[in-house]
Amino acid sequence: MVTGATGFIGGHTAARAIAAGHEVCALVRSPEKLESLQKSFDLPAIDYVVGDMTDPDAVAAALEGADAVIHCAAVVSLDARGNAPGIENSIAGARLVLHKAHEMDLDPIIHLSSVAALFEPGAGSLTVDHPPSSAGYTYGQAKADAEMVARKLQADGAPLAIVYPSAVIGPPAGSAFGEASEDMARFTATGIIPTRRAAVAISDVRDMASLLVALLEPGHGPRRIMCGGHLVDMNDFARIHRDITGRRFPMMPLPPSALRGIGRVADSIRRVVPINAAMNRFSMSVLTQWEGSEDSDLSVYGIECRDIEETFADSLAAWHKAGLLSNRQIGKALPSPDPSAAPAPPKGFRMPPRVVLSRPFRTLGPLVVPRVHRAINRLTRGRTLLDSAAQPMLMLFTTGAKSGLTRETPLGAVPLEEGRFLVVGSNFARGDHPAWTANLLANPDAQILFRGQRIPVRARLLTGTERDSRWETAVAWYPLWTEYDAVTERELRLFELEPIADNSG
Repeated sequence: MVTGATGFIGGHTAARAIAAGHEVCALVRSPEKLESLQKSFDLPAIDYVVGDMTDPDAVAAALEGADAVIHCAAVVSLDARGNAPGIENSIAGARLVLHKAHEMDLDPIIHLSSVAALFEPGAGSLTVDHPPSSAGYTYGQAKADAEMVARKLQADGAPLAIVYPSAVIGPPAGSAFGEASEDMARFTATGIIPTRRAAVAISDVRDMASLLVALLEPGHGPRRIMCGGHLVDMNDFARIHRDITGRRFPMMPLPPSALRGIGRVADSIRRVVPINAAMNRFSMSVLTQWEGSEDSDLSVYGIECRDIEETFADSLAAWHKAGLLSNRQIGKALPSPDPSAAPAPPKGFRMPPRVVLSRPFRTLGPLVVPRVHRAINRLTRGRTLLDSAAQPMLMLFTTGAKSGLTRETPLGAVPLEEGRFLVVGSNFARGDHPAWTANLLANPDAQILFRGQRIPVRARLLTGTERDSRWETAVAWYPLWTEYDAVTERELRLFELEPIADNSG
């Protein structure tokens, strides 16, 4: 049984376990995200139980019939605002899953911890015998608390393996990249190294998944495995990225103490303004005070870690594909254009993701933004909406699935070849699918108003590999949809609107 199978490491691990011949049952909150994972790795249907890791009945049902468990689920947030209920659930979930697995005599029980569970300034090079951290960082403390649960079970003789990865990056699992990847993508996008006196430890998600699956062999009792990966100082970081992208990565002369101070200030601001940035007290402390780790010998598990250059090259390509890096930021690693692809988005104004993803915007946006667009549409008699060349909009007219009445919805649109459009059910990253998507599923024939022209269209919900391909086109125009997809449990519905002949006359 795998928890966190719709996440970054858990998704790769579930796919690797299936490839190794294991039967997998996943404990998930979103079957749609599990389906997306299956499509992205071309996997057969995965058995699953819907539920939360803090639900005793769901955990028991998922573990029923299992020989082993890999517990990957956790709240991963470096944000100083934290998520107090989520952090508490993360610890409670670890306690429930690990204790229940021990009670049911599973062997092995594998707990994915983190070097963050052991790190604190002055700790030196980390080993598997280091005590759990007491530094008080939000994310690190949550990992440390879960670590104490796991170590107590080890002391009681449970066949529990604790694994300590560092920052894990690599290709996504479905739409999941993991917080470390997203933070590093933002860092790479800036093209600036803040200081020379820093280092980051990096592991490849594919190597991590292979290790977790290799540990499934029973009969080895309690054990701990340190896998801090490659320790990359800022000179190497800049060199590797220059080699891959051809861009310069200049270094600022900031002292490490200044970065830590900036992290503390950013945390204070973040408590008031919901910004999303890699700068925070924890990440800056790790970046400037990390002294490496004494890694376990992974060769005994048949693991040979990838070169760091390969990990970065594959990660950069994946971040670009998902819209986290622009063409300019990927530089000379930009793939050759596909001549049959849809039109590329022009440069121009786009609403900043930090604004669109902020709590105030997601709360007020659904109430205000559609009304503003409808008002502008009426004032200009359908000639325009509040959009730009790089962020086009259309007005969609659907037939209500229940009411049968005409519904009018302004939507971000992605122009395609032959007059077709893509539209996405983002719904301001809320948990429910927007009503217009249900209308299209019930009544695919609709109309759009685009740049003053009213066009009859037929909508088609995209699935499988076709959705994956069109999703890449969609996020090239609207990169923030990638982040919308990451903050909601549902898979965003993606429709293609195709013009049809109007035979009404």
